[in-house]
Amino acid sequence: MKFLTINLTLLLIVVQIQAQSIYSPVSAKVIGLADATVAMEGYWSSYRNIAGITSTSGIEVGASYENKYSLPSMNIMAVGITSKLPFGYTAINVMRFGGDIYNEHKATLGYATEIGIIKIGLNVNYLQVSVLDFGVRNAFSFDFGGIASLTPKLKIGAQALNISQSKLGSVSAQRIPTLLKMGVSYTPQEYILFNVELEKDILFPTQLKIGAEYNFLKKFYLRAGMRSASYQSFYGLGIEFIDINWDYALSNHAELGISHSISIHYSLKRR
Repeated sequence: MKFLTINLTLLLIVVQIQAQSIYSPVSAKVIGLADATVAMEGYWSSYRNIAGITSTSGIEVGASYENKYSLPSMNIMAVGITSKLPFGYTAINVMRFGGDIYNEHKATLGYATEIGIIKIGLNVNYLQVSVLDFGVRNAFSFDFGGIASLTPKLKIGAQALNISQSKLGSVSAQRIPTLLKMGVSYTPQEYILFNVELEKDILFPTQLKIGAEYNFLKKFYLRAGMRSASYQSFYGLGIEFIDINWDYALSNHAELGISHSISIHYSLKRR
């Protein structure tokens, strides 16, 4: 009976997800901020708004793991690398969600550059969804994003995901969500960060995301955030040691329960 209940729960969640796990926040840092990160810069923006990788240092690598709602096979794993080029910045990353019955894969190649106070970037994604006994579907999609530094303390960001409006498969194609994001990142003091973001799926209501970060002793971080649409709250911790950043996040869904995430990010070379 327990096994049946778990599998029915997984089935209901999978039906609800409908290939949206490809947009799940990656890294405990991003999750701790409730994914209010469209104006965020740094390594982990390679999984969110690619324009943000223009602030990375030389070559950087990272890996992330999340278990959602303490359920088996509800895991998200990701690994990637960013690098500064003579003519801009690039990122390559891969992520996987699910288990043997249902899983999603996403491989991304991104490029970003700076034009004055504006940073822009483009992602090319290869998406694959596999369901046991139902086969495999795949597609390519494109994301575009930008960040503008209005002042040293205030940044605005915007992003359009799946601007190609791609679908998985050709017959009875499964919709890949098309999302529009806009947000601000404000740093009133060098140790305090506030992020606010609006996210709009073209078929669903707009949701509000709010995240905050407090940096103390220059090496430690406390994070918290919330999302309006899914009634989720988020909490996170971070520590920076030499060029290694370790992060942990906990999220609480009002109906589905608690999720845990850990991630690590390492800078191999300073510019």
